[in-house]
Amino acid sequence: MRNHFISGIIILVLGTVFSADVFAEGDTERGEAKYKVCIACHGENGGGRKITNAPRIAGQQSWYLARQLKNFKNGIRGSHYDDITGMQMRPMAMSLVTDQDVEDVVAYIGTLNGRGTHSGVNGDIQAGKSAYALCISCHGANGEGNKALNAPIIAGLPDWYVERQLNNFKRGIRGVNAKDIFGQQMRPMAMTLADKDAVRNVTAYVASLKAGSISKPVTVEASTVVTTVQTPVSEPLYAPCASCHGSEGEGSQKLGAPRLAGQHAWYLKRQLRNWRDGIRGTHVEDIYGMQMRPMAMTLVNDTALNKVVAFIGTLQGTPSKSTIKGNTGTGKASYATCIACHGANGEGNKALNAPKIAGLPDWYVARQLHSFKKGIRGTHKQDVFGMQMRPMAMALANDETINNVAAYVATFTEKLLSVTKEATESSPTEPSTVSIKGSADNGKSLYAVCVSCHGADGSGNKALNAPRISGQMEWYVARQLVSFKSGLRGTHEEDIYGQQMRPMSMTLTNKQSIADVAAYVSTLKGSVSETTIQGDASAGKASYAVCASCHGANGEGSKELNAPKIAGQQDWYVVRQLKNFKKRIRGTDPNDIYGLQMIPMAMTLADDTAINNVAAYISTFK
Repeated sequence: MRNHFISGIIILVLGTVFSADVFAEGDTERGEAKYKVCIACHGENGGGRKITNAPRIAGQQSWYLARQLKNFKNGIRGSHYDDITGMQMRPMAMSLVTDQDVEDVVAYIGTLNGRGTHSGVNGDIQAGKSAYALCISCHGANGEGNKALNAPIIAGLPDWYVERQLNNFKRGIRGVNAKDIFGQQMRPMAMTLADKDAVRNVTAYVASLKAGSISKPVTVEASTVVTTVQTPVSEPLYAPCASCHGSEGEGSQKLGAPRLAGQHAWYLKRQLRNWRDGIRGTHVEDIYGMQMRPMAMTLVNDTALNKVVAFIGTLQGTPSKSTIKGNTGTGKASYATCIACHGANGEGNKALNAPKIAGLPDWYVARQLHSFKKGIRGTHKQDVFGMQMRPMAMALANDETINNVAAYVATFTEKLLSVTKEATESSPTEPSTVSIKGSADNGKSLYAVCVSCHGADGSGNKALNAPRISGQMEWYVARQLVSFKSGLRGTHEEDIYGQQMRPMSMTLTNKQSIADVAAYVSTLKGSVSETTIQGDASAGKASYAVCASCHGANGEGSKELNAPKIAGQQDWYVVRQLKNFKKRIRGTDPNDIYGLQMIPMAMTLADDTAINNVAAYISTFK
């Protein structure tokens, strides 16, 4: 069995979200009459029968029974073409016409005391006991269930039924309906069970639990102990989170759940929204994301989401001990690429959309780097910041390199953050973008000062070190003019050409004049220059994979990713800018957010040859 069987058998028979008991008081006499249709399969005492594929229902929580009947009625269960027994059950549930009918039947079932019969599923109980240590947080040490976590009683369920449901979840017969939020939580849990033997082992152990037992929690081997929620959680909305992340947000490696305590609120909010909206947790290989997504979906609005995040901000869970053996010295060298966004001490930076990574467990850091590198994360078209992160992970050559970085990140302590907390919590002043509508007619006269270098048609001039600006995006031209004028560009002592450009931009006295010039530049049709750089375009194409996530496969740029168009730009200028970023001549001002993002990208290019190759490849774009 894979050792990350997470959260056990969360909710073996799950359906849609109900915030409280679905129904109020039921009439047992009316329910008894309606139960007659159920007797043929479930038996007079609700003990169930294997021959009729009917599980024991006596002793099950009323809220859970009501929810399942509702799910069958609404086609959330019993509509998959391979769910033969579910299809048998659905018309039975549909015979309960009204909510009152359901209420009455559930009330009557609550009076039954039938016992189910096991078939003797052949499994290793000790192996199952070890695995069940991960199920305790939701279903309880004795399988007693937990309404707050939407987890039903599983003690007393017949073994053949437990086995069947686990296999149904694994195969996608259950837990794939869009409205089956809790089934979606359960499916990836079942998928972590490697094979039929693993399913049988867990099933055999569950069968050993005595229905109705309230004895002391089971004792498990030290190697499989999982921290469960011992302290009551004062925020009900966080209760489902505590089962994996811990009552103090400390996280659990066994459950694959990272530490939450100490993380920035803005980042937690963004990730919860990403899961809720399907930007995360929808990739077929993202098992942990698939587990997390339905949890986020229970936060039905931003009010609930903000409440959870605010509560997490009060948690004090301490960082876990290091688990990865890596070379921290080598990891430190590789981390140089990460500093620009995540900070020298892993403190994060909201302005750069970079989360705090100090205090995160090393195994989690490594897992996320692998996910980005493989495309499990950072490939969704709406995951703007994930797409920025992916090329960084792709620059890490192999597992050893990733482990070294994770080991180095694990050396960061939160004491270091106290010095920089104020700086990282507040966003640096972002260079203002020009949202004013520009007039190309007015911009034409203002462009007169630009003509001498960039040309009347904006085609640029290598002899004057002036790049081609025709064809460039209007928003980008405006932003660069603002950056030169404000001193974000053109103030570094080695940036000779930037220093030439800065006073030119300062002739534009206000935002309107900048907008007008940018509007006029967007009308220019200057031709593309001949290539001047000798490079291997094929090798450059491979390196450009890092660039494509922002600048586009054909260098078309993306306003959403703040990436300018580079198709049509002179190769010599591309080379110079890459070198400037790499040497930190550009992108070092703390307020140059987009320059800071670009520095680590340029650093992935090992030497001048690699830079020339990329420039040569870019020059092939039409």
